[in-house]
Amino acid sequence: MKTEELHVSSLIVHLNPKKLREIESSINSLEGAELVTISPVGKAIVVLEAPNQRVIMEVIDKINGLDGVINTGLVYHEFEKLEV
Repeated sequence: MKTEELHVSSLIVHLNPKKLREIESSINSLEGAELVTISPVGKAIVVLEAPNQRVIMEVIDKINGLDGVINTGLVYHEFEKLEV
């Protein structure tokens, strides 16, 4: 039986409130990323799902590189081994 992993992380993303809609669209377009909620003052909660930690880090780097993102903080990370 083959074993795979599922990694789930949550982030708080601080961003420029003037760029809320653009950043929301950009994050939601990233594979495995979902912007769950965003406040008018520029704090967003993002959930990531990926097959490994490397992909999680790549998505975090992409979010950090978006115009208007000030800071991204990892709040939670968990992984499970899945038998397929």
